[in-house]
Amino acid sequence: MSNFFNQPIQLGSLKLKNRVFLAPLAGVSDIPFRRIAQEMGAGLTYVEMLSATAISYKNKKTFDMMARHSSEGILGVQVTGPDAIQVAHAVSVLDKQGFDTIDINMGCPVRKVVNAGCGSAILKEPERISQTVKLAREATTKPLSAKFRLGYTRELINVEDTTNRVLTELVDMFTIHGRTRSESYSTPCDLNGIQLSMQAAAKNPSKAIKVGNGDIFDFQFAEKMQKETGCDAVMISRGALGNPWIFKEILEGKRYQPTFAEWYDVLLRHITYQEEHYGKTKISAILARKHLLWYTKGFPQSKALRDVLNKVEDLEQAKELLKEYAKKIAPHYIRYGDGDYEMHEGYDPKFEMDRQLDRGVGDEEMNAVLSNKKD
Repeated sequence: MSNFFNQPIQLGSLKLKNRVFLAPLAGVSDIPFRRIAQEMGAGLTYVEMLSATAISYKNKKTFDMMARHSSEGILGVQVTGPDAIQVAHAVSVLDKQGFDTIDINMGCPVRKVVNAGCGSAILKEPERISQTVKLAREATTKPLSAKFRLGYTRELINVEDTTNRVLTELVDMFTIHGRTRSESYSTPCDLNGIQLSMQAAAKNPSKAIKVGNGDIFDFQFAEKMQKETGCDAVMISRGALGNPWIFKEILEGKRYQPTFAEWYDVLLRHITYQEEHYGKTKISAILARKHLLWYTKGFPQSKALRDVLNKVEDLEQAKELLKEYAKKIAPHYIRYGDGDYEMHEGYDPKFEMDRQLDRGVGDEEMNAVLSNKKD
């Protein structure tokens, strides 16, 4: 089964090296994070979700988020918007920014995103789904995709209809997340729901890539999802937070955790990329904190380390803390060597960002969307 994920796959005019993709994660998928994931084998990565309204306002922060490192090969970008016209305009702008593929977000569950008519809100308006993809398709010749959920609520599951609509309007790929908008991460990914989407796609003459997403924290679940749903590829979200080795694990088809020496090397490289991209500044350190906290799961006495890393305002300080911590751990120690391998059990690293802090596409961007909606 591991050979399945290693197979290349054609996305429109693009040949992807494998079938394990990194999701566009709001507040996470910046250049340093993407570079590490790419080095670990991710076959496709994305710039995080952008606001179509912010793009139309030429918001500086939004355009800064479009930055691309010279080492990045194939790179996608994701956009969400409150109506089909704004999304199509944003797609036409993104088409000229050099991205290789463009995705339309129809699944973000964050409250302020949905309240602005973006993300999962579109699932309540089937005709808008069709119109949005139709106009976006007309706005670019690049491979176009859509990412959506099973429905808005359990009572409003419309995944088969959504799948038919995006395929009818000629997307080159679609990704289905196995939850509804109303369900939190504590609700298990519904493979039966994803399968409904795949079955609908099988009746369509489209050759679009079918991607499964949700709860992929190890190669076993990736294989289970592929086997039970028939998806062509998988997209990793929370499973990559602090664990870029998940790409290596799935591609090799066996459980994998790094030694402390390997972990330390990758973490320091991530910090170096952080400094290169954001500079050796306080904001650079603050933006890195979440990654430092995610990375430091799985080693002895790591809670005390996280308590101090969560307050660092200088990445040199972070490196010194890690250097001192490294003196306590044997280089050959395997992460989760104490047997507590299940990273996701009782651990929800995106919940606070997405639901409690209401984090979606940047405060500046969504404030612009909300202000525009009130006018």
